[in-house]
Amino acid sequence: MRKISILLIVGFLILSCKDANEQPENLPDKTVQLSLKNDSLEKEIVLLKSLNDSLLKISHVAENLWFDKDFNGAHLTRQGITNPEKFVENSLRKRVDLIPFEAVLGGTMKFGKIQLLGNKWVIADYSDGHIQGRSIYEYRIDDKKVLTFKILASNDTE
Repeated sequence: MRKISILLIVGFLILSCKDANEQPENLPDKTVQLSLKNDSLEKEIVLLKSLNDSLLKISHVAENLWFDKDFNGAHLTRQGITNPEKFVENSLRKRVDLIPFEAVLGGTMKFGKIQLLGNKWVIADYSDGHIQGRSIYEYRIDDKKVLTFKILASNDTE
């Protein structure tokens, strides 16, 4: 019985050693496979970063489908204003007094996105970090290149 136990133990050890010897042989193959997989993933990361950068560039392009500089901005360009959209936007940004809501909790109302609607109107959103709203303004320019604004409609979204 003792001989059988010793033979079983020796047999087990031999089989265990054989399995241990097989692992290092397979190790280079697995290393190559993992290295190839890693290279593939790194290439995918580079591609995804490139796509992400492209999407960010596209998302920052503010295309205004409601205002055509050559058509809607003609009355401004005739007065020597080269970029009518920026001119109207900058003029409105200086007029925070036209925001029909008071700031709360120590905030300061500021204009956010401003977009011209044709040659008479502009839509703008504003916020103080706590409340926000949106208004449509009518604008006119005088002979001295000064814009005046009139609120036509407002919508708060507290």
